[in-house]
Amino acid sequence: MGSRKAAARRRFDRWAATYGRDRRSRFNADPQRRALTALDLRSDDRFLDVGCGTGAAVRAAAEVVDRAVGVDLSPAMVDRARELAGASPRAEFVVGDSEQLPFASAEFTALLCTSSFHHYPEPRRALAEMARVLAPGGRLVLGDGTGDRLPARIADRLLRRFDGGHVRLHTTPELVMQIRAAGFDDLGVQTLWDRGYAIVSARRCG
Repeated sequence: MGSRKAAARRRFDRWAATYGRDRRSRFNADPQRRALTALDLRSDDRFLDVGCGTGAAVRAAAEVVDRAVGVDLSPAMVDRARELAGASPRAEFVVGDSEQLPFASAEFTALLCTSSFHHYPEPRRALAEMARVLAPGGRLVLGDGTGDRLPARIADRLLRRFDGGHVRLHTTPELVMQIRAAGFDDLGVQTLWDRGYAIVSARRCG
């Protein structure tokens, strides 16, 4: 495992016990809810959350869809997600790498990825994996902080230097370009916080 991924895993393992209750993770909850709403889940969907954390989106999706799965690099996050989900038969959690997803091709019809893309050392590979595990016509919603504004770009440079698990913030046009290049079309974008956060919706070609 690369140094960036190892650093991210250590950080999120430490964070798992308080995730969802501290100020920062509560702040992240609102864009995640908006992104999940944009996915427009249906009862026959097979849902995957990449970078699921403690599984809030998976638990919400499990109330609607046929199958709801979360994958995260952090074993402690996955353990906490399983604990919070209890005995829900439609909520599953797996430890795995976004750049090598442990699922079959075309296994899912709807995929969510929020507030974790800036941790991925090989974002194009991660998007290729998201495309692979989605059935043709499957929907993707990816949300993340952006480098659209100067203050964010300054913070991004500092985080790259001092946060071992932070790779980089992408601008909204970069996110759109990379998602399209990975085999998606029908793209739509909404931004939050004066372009500080982007939610990109897309559909798997084919």
